[in-house]
Amino acid sequence: MRFPLAPAWPGVWLLAGAHLLAFADRFIAALVAPAIKADLRLSDFEVGLVQGTAFVAAYAVASLLAGPVVDRVHRPRLIAAGILVWSLASLACGLATDLAELILARLGLGLGQAVLTPAALALIAARQPRDQVGRGVSLYTAGAVLGRGTALVLGGGLLALLPATVALGSGTPVAAWRVLFLLSVLPNLVLAILLLRTGDPGREGPRPPPRARLGPWLARHAGRYAAMTVAGAAVTLVVQTTNAWAVTLLVRRFGLPLSSAGMLFGLVVALATPLGQVTGGRLLDRAGRGGLPGGRLLLGSLVGTLPLAALVCLTDSLALGLAALAALVFGLGLGSVATLAGLQIMTPRALRGRVTAPFMACITLAGFGLGPPLVGLLADRVFGEAGLGQALLATSLLAYGTGLVALLLGSRYVMHDRITHDASRRVRTGR
Repeated sequence: MRFPLAPAWPGVWLLAGAHLLAFADRFIAALVAPAIKADLRLSDFEVGLVQGTAFVAAYAVASLLAGPVVDRVHRPRLIAAGILVWSLASLACGLATDLAELILARLGLGLGQAVLTPAALALIAARQPRDQVGRGVSLYTAGAVLGRGTALVLGGGLLALLPATVALGSGTPVAAWRVLFLLSVLPNLVLAILLLRTGDPGREGPRPPPRARLGPWLARHAGRYAAMTVAGAAVTLVVQTTNAWAVTLLVRRFGLPLSSAGMLFGLVVALATPLGQVTGGRLLDRAGRGGLPGGRLLLGSLVGTLPLAALVCLTDSLALGLAALAALVFGLGLGSVATLAGLQIMTPRALRGRVTAPFMACITLAGFGLGPPLVGLLADRVFGEAGLGQALLATSLLAYGTGLVALLLGSRYVMHDRITHDASRRVRTGR
């Protein structure tokens, strides 16, 4: 009897581990944002620029270049190379002494992480049975959530235990936030070695170019992909702006110590979001063949979490705020899985890398590149430091409105079209 969460292909767990470490490295900056701001004398806008725009600029460009590569090369080795690149970038984050160096390091982080999701999702969709793709993708996305939780809970615990400065080998005192970046590299090296030993059937030798043509396929299904991309970007923007600023919001609104705020938010995210993602994967696997894959889950996610986002940003009760935050990230988890798994289901096997890479570039540009700096800009120029919650809510409302309008305009795809059967047949035949 199979464990209900176990994927048919065990390599999903290794890919989930890579996703965990990627997001842990990505979100250390969110945990230590107040310390970086004070140490390097940055504004809220500059902090948002480092967390979001600097990372996503390289991520988006590299994603576009990675798509054709993913469809042709040995994907586990490609992911291992990406891990080595972003590990060097994490070291550079820990060594940065000013805004320019920190931005360059975050650019390197985005460059290394750009290959991970297109390669991993293509592997999962190729190796999992059709009725378990949602389950496999949900485990992969849960790795990202656990990565955020690991960065916040473990990182917050280390910040609480470490003194403000730590004497390393030479005796030179180093700020505790820098030590977190340096320690993050160690597990990455272990995972890279494991991936180098992982096979990729069909990719071990020379491979002819895929016969499927990208342009005609996208032209034929442009409306479906547009609705999925805009709605998925809306969910991603709310997720990433919440992740980037929630710890700072808890510190400012409730006066919590940075370490406590990080651990509280990390626990909420680590418990609630994977539950939402696994639930979303199961619902998607059980869905009928009609409609845009994941479209109804996306719609439900946006409608259901809108009032929760307002409550998180405006409440003065810590208990109520944490409860609303847990429900919010649960609901957004449904939408995240619906977006990523639905995209794989509706795309032919030979095109998944080239479709997923620009898709990830678009939603990451919205989520990381637009969301965090916009919140910082609104807090600096409109609402003030005490109005961070209002700045976060204003940014989230923009995302919700855009996503709901996209699904409304694409309602015929969400409710009635039969893309799933057509794509599934093309995936099986390789056309």
